[in-house]
Amino acid sequence: MAGGEARGGECGYYTTDDALSQVGFGRFQALVLAYAGVGWTAEAMEIMMLSFVGPSVKDEWGISGQQEGLITSVVFAGMIIGGCLGGVISDSYGRRSGALWLLSLDK
Repeated sequence: MAGGEARGGECGYYTTDDALSQVGFGRFQALVLAYAGVGWTAEAMEIMMLSFVGPSVKDEWGISGQQEGLITSVVFAGMIIGGCLGGVISDSYGRRSGALWLLSLDK
């Protein structure tokens, strides 16, 4: 593939694999992968924590199994709403502004 020619003959398509091969894997891609990994790890820890903390909360507060399940469901509903809201805000105002605004809600 020379210059800006597209692969695929007359179809003129350019695949994701072609783009990734041309760009390569450098320091920026490694940082993005590391940051994404930290985010995924934090999400996994939060979800796993629910299974460990739930029974203790149930015993401490004297709530039923259904109420414990409701607490867990509210956590997941918050994740869904926060993800959607964060996406809309980031699309409208930029990733940095969106992230800072959502982080300010955390405390």
